[in-house]
Amino acid sequence: MNDVRHQLSPRDRIELLCWLTCGSLGNYYLNESWPTPAFFVQAARKWLDRHKRQADWLVVARLSAIAERVAMQHVGCVNADWALDAVEEILESDDLNYESVLVSRVFDDCRRALADKRIAD
Repeated sequence: MNDVRHQLSPRDRIELLCWLTCGSLGNYYLNESWPTPAFFVQAARKWLDRHKRQADWLVVARLSAIAERVAMQHVGCVNADWALDAVEEILESDDLNYESVLVSRVFDDCRRALADKRIAD
């Protein structure tokens, strides 16, 4: 069994950020409140384990902070009728459907957020 873990590539960072952002939106949808830092740690660990990647705590903390900001930009979508199915799919899945409208919008915003060097590292 190969248990080698790789550092995050630029694409991995975007995908992890998108995962954290969508998870945050799902949490908001369920609880009407933003998730705690523990949520982000657990969600990041789940994604990293599934993709056999590693990241130090500072990278996860930075991505979590960005995820929270991006999620807040999309909070209006969570209550839109067209997005409810996408949010429920996010909550029930172990991976994101990048073809869904909501995930696609979040992914694009995550890509742009990380392209801004002032907040990426």
